[in-house]
Amino acid sequence: MDTYGPEEVSRGTVFLVGVLTGYLLVEQEGRKDRLDPLSDLIPAVIRKLPTFEMADPVQVPIVTGVLMAAAMGMDTVAWRDRFGPIPPDEALVHSFVLWLLADLFDSLAERAGTIDQLMRETFDSMAAEPS
Repeated sequence: MDTYGPEEVSRGTVFLVGVLTGYLLVEQEGRKDRLDPLSDLIPAVIRKLPTFEMADPVQVPIVTGVLMAAAMGMDTVAWRDRFGPIPPDEALVHSFVLWLLADLFDSLAERAGTIDQLMRETFDSMAAEPS
């Protein structure tokens, strides 16, 4: 946060929401019980947001838009950037969405910490690549 500032951290969270959504959809391909993004994935995440007392309901439309952009294979950061800077209340809700997606991924994998391990491996491999 000190190095990049809250705006870039918020944009990074939006990016991770897009990555996780895309990854969840790809991992589901070929399964009979596959999550449909419009009728299963997005509504499941949005319905859980009220469980977070600090989640401002006013932010739900923009957060839903980010999830929709991700489900359609769009660049979530570019999509979100069209609406200007991310205010703190919205950034917080994106963080909750990211947590919910990670929890869903772990549940589908039937192993807690699966997405955490995958993300660590991904970031470690990126750090090891020569510039």
